[in-house]
Amino acid sequence: MGREESGLPEERRTRLRAAMLSTFGALTVIAALAAVYALAIGFPVVSATPVEAVAVAGERDLLVRYQVGSSSCHDPNGVEVLETDETVELQGTRVDPTGTRIVGKGCSDDLLTAVETVRLDDPLGDRRIIRPDGTELEPVDQAQVLGLAEDT
Repeated sequence: MGREESGLPEERRTRLRAAMLSTFGALTVIAALAAVYALAIGFPVVSATPVEAVAVAGERDLLVRYQVGSSSCHDPNGVEVLETDETVELQGTRVDPTGTRIVGKGCSDDLLTAVETVRLDDPLGDRRIIRPDGTELEPVDQAQVLGLAEDT
């Protein structure tokens, strides 16, 4: 009476189908809201930025100046360091708090830089300081990194 080969009564199958459709509908609404939020307000996006200058500030400390980007759209996010026996690789990072936003987004046309001290796991010693593309960064005076003296 009302049973089919699956062993579930018709009423239970109808309720199960309704529950699955409701769950699917709720997930669709959540996905749509997340998409609207991403486009209208934006989720943060982290990206790499170039290191401009570096100075040796101690046996294991480097003072690093890196580009951040537009002061109205980007925030400093730190310096990533990759150490090997021969090199110390430096890569600046920035975060765009509204990176996925496309509605009403406008950025200023200036270039913000940030200065940060990074501590190496091991003393610098004779290791070369490089960018991710392999170009070498020659250490300069700390005043140059801080922007207190002209770059040479």
